[in-house]
Amino acid sequence: MREQGRNAGAEVERIIKFAGGRVGDAWCSWYAVACMRWAGVLVPRFGAARAWFDKVHTVYLAGHPVPGKPAPQPADLLGFRWGNPQISHVEILKLWGTGAFCRSLGGNTGGGGARQREGEGVYENWRQKRQVWAVANVIDNPKY
Repeated sequence: MREQGRNAGAEVERIIKFAGGRVGDAWCSWYAVACMRWAGVLVPRFGAARAWFDKVHTVYLAGHPVPGKPAPQPADLLGFRWGNPQISHVEILKLWGTGAFCRSLGGNTGGGGARQREGEGVYENWRQKRQVWAVANVIDNPKY
């Protein structure tokens, strides 16, 4: 799926509307909402990426596991700050693994190659774990 313009295009707008957002919104979080709901997980309608990462759901923070919480697992959400003081981008975890990288699926992101600030589609990417600010376990407890 690719944008047609900035945060626009028939497929992108369908996702945003289905998830409860406004067309033209940055849509990484709306993509996460839509994927969760398509999988039967009734999550809130979060437009802001940072909204997923509260104290109850966060299992990994600032490079460290949160004591007493489970390890990151597939379908958890990854939060990125990328130069911002708070989380500004969210992706769905596919594989955490034991190495320095994890595999994710995200909307309103880029597909590697040239570095870009603005996303333009849905891509599966390898991310350095040191780039991940937080991981939220939503599947085991979708209530917020």
